[in-house]
Amino acid sequence: RGRRRRLVSRKAFPAPRMAPSAAPAAALPRSQWPTPPSCPGSPLCDPATAADAATTSTATSLVPGRAPATCDYVFHTTAGDVTFRAYRALSPKGADRLHTLVRHGYYDGSALYRVLPGFVAQFGVAADPSLARVYDHRENHPGAILEDEPAIINPDGPGNDKLWLSYSSAYDDTKSPPRAVNRTAELFVNLVDNREKLDEKGFASFARVVRGSEVIDKWFAGYGEMREACDLHPDGGWVCEGPSETDLYARGVEAYVDEHFPKLDRIGYVTATPDPTDPDPGWYYGNSKHHFSWSEGGEGHGVLFYVIFSLTLLMFFLLIRRQKTVSSKERRLS
Repeated sequence: RGRRRRLVSRKAFPAPRMAPSAAPAAALPRSQWPTPPSCPGSPLCDPATAADAATTSTATSLVPGRAPATCDYVFHTTAGDVTFRAYRALSPKGADRLHTLVRHGYYDGSALYRVLPGFVAQFGVAADPSLARVYDHRENHPGAILEDEPAIINPDGPGNDKLWLSYSSAYDDTKSPPRAVNRTAELFVNLVDNREKLDEKGFASFARVVRGSEVIDKWFAGYGEMREACDLHPDGGWVCEGPSETDLYARGVEAYVDEHFPKLDRIGYVTATPDPTDPDPGWYYGNSKHHFSWSEGGEGHGVLFYVIFSLTLLMFFLLIRRQKTVSSKERRLS
């Protein structure tokens, strides 16, 4: 299926730093961090059953099963708190996976290892290598790789706009354009509007920053690009002294990041608030409230019925009209 690399290349250009949206949140002391999950022991060690397992992390308000239609996830980082609001309708499988990972503490203690100003900030390799390897797409662990689902692309929709969150993916460059495949647990937040570059490749954004954009701007970016990705963007302007993806998965935070990349910011843990109030959902595509809401049982659930009913009536009308035309011609011939 061709070469597989995480994320995609981009010719990046210098971009202004994100303007603060609020006073910076307090940095999270490491003394408050929970112990990162490991294997064996964590429900996440079996991705096929983790969604239905009882909660094991600080996110005690969450319940097993599918993600809420809307949910706020607060990433407590060493630079402050960042809140992402996830919308399940935009990527059901992606939202359900994030919900499961947060419930079981997957991101606890993990590194913010790829921060590229003017492009993206990426994270999502578990702190403990025994768990990280389960979600390494190259290992092809049963249930770890999410099924592909079409990205909802619309010129007026969010897509990979600034401060929107998507899964980092390998991509299949045998297709034109290359398509995002093999999503597991790595995420990236767009630091600029990347819709033109990433939407066509199928990166499905499903959450947006609602608080803490100024904190993202504080994440350490001095190491630049990751080792294996140095050739992806020769015009990007970043140094290439970042972590190796292979070593991140194989060695983990304590043995690799702390020793070789001590300046990287970290995620202490994640908490969540299901079904927060969203006063302005108008950016959804299609129905002003919920895209594809008829399939979710929400507002607009009767849309599909009315479309089918209308098409049936139209076909019936055309058949009657055609029958009358044929009858009229037969009368003239006789």
